[in-house]
Amino acid sequence: MLQTLERTNTFDARVLTADHADDLRALTGASGLPLLPCLHPALEEGQIVGDYAGQPDLQAAAALLPLYADDPLPTSLRAAGYGADGQGAVLTPSVLAEDYTQLRHFLRLALRWATERYASYHVWAVLPLDLERPETCDDLCAQYLSAGLTLCGMRPMAGADQMLIFSARSMTTWRDPLRRCHLADPALPRILERGYVAGDFGWGKDGLELVLRPV
Repeated sequence: MLQTLERTNTFDARVLTADHADDLRALTGASGLPLLPCLHPALEEGQIVGDYAGQPDLQAAAALLPLYADDPLPTSLRAAGYGADGQGAVLTPSVLAEDYTQLRHFLRLALRWATERYASYHVWAVLPLDLERPETCDDLCAQYLSAGLTLCGMRPMAGADQMLIFSARSMTTWRDPLRRCHLADPALPRILERGYVAGDFGWGKDGLELVLRPV
């Protein structure tokens, strides 16, 4: 269990077990975790991490699935060419309590845990692109980038018409930016396919602006 104190919020994250099943259901509801067909096997395998944040109720949860698994998310990611050798893991989208404000810290912990558990730097995270809620989508993407993730792909996948694909490996060399793009820019998927990535961002009058650079 990892506990740190920032401002007035307690960060109390841990690997969840079957003993936490009721707390997990209370957070996620009947739908469970996104892109995870069944909670119990993942709980028994120690594949779900959660944060109580000093509260009696669970405040955040996400699953880390090995890329060799047959679940829809790892299978779809491998088919898209990410982790085709089955090495590493992928982080499902997080379910958060309404007033949870520590997503960046939660993501950093989950990614570090995945790197250690699967002994691989090939760790990915995904986030469905929801253009019907642009402000929420912008904020979530900014949190993922602030946690040290790098946006490297955007394509249709299991669970989303367009999925943002992040790598836990940061850019080794910073180069001059190609351009700035919004998440709704129709050119963004093509630019990412050409080998550009977004490791940082800014804010403009129309919201989040991704800074795209060549790898």
